[in-house]
This record gives sequence, C-alpha cells and structure tokens, in this order.
Amino acid sequence: MRLKKRTKKVNMKKLLSIFTLCVCVMVVSTEAFAFGPGFDPDVEPYAAPVDGGLGILAAIGLAYGAWAYKKREANA
Repeated sequence: MRLKKRTKKVNMKKLLSIFTLCVCVMVVSTEAFAFGPGFDPDVEPYAAPVDGGLGILAAIGLAYGAWAYKKREANA
C-alpha cells in the first residue's frame, strides 16, 4: 500500500502578510521599549496621563448606553 505524500502549498499572499505583521510588531515593540518610564521632571509624581483618549471612550460609552436604553424601551 502506497501512502500519499501530503504537501501543503503556502499561499504567498498569506505568507507575505504574516511576515509584514511580524516585522511591524518587532518595530513597534522596540520603539515602546526605547522610551524610559516616568514623566517629565516638571510633572508631579502622582499625576496620571489623562488626555483626549479618555474623553473619546466616555463619549462612546455614553452613546452605547443611550442606544441600549432606547432599544430596551422600544422592546418593552
């Protein structure tokens, strides 16, 4: 009895996208480790870096809450 040899063809587009993703992750991770921890010297040590991202998350949460409330009221 002869066994079939299973060969898996690698899709070149998929291989290229995986390779590109790996390179991007490596570049981003080295950039993240390049910066030291902490703030500038003129910032108080207990300060938290709150910026526009927190406001955007709050707005998205508020919009989702309004949508869920409206959906619940429509079903009731």
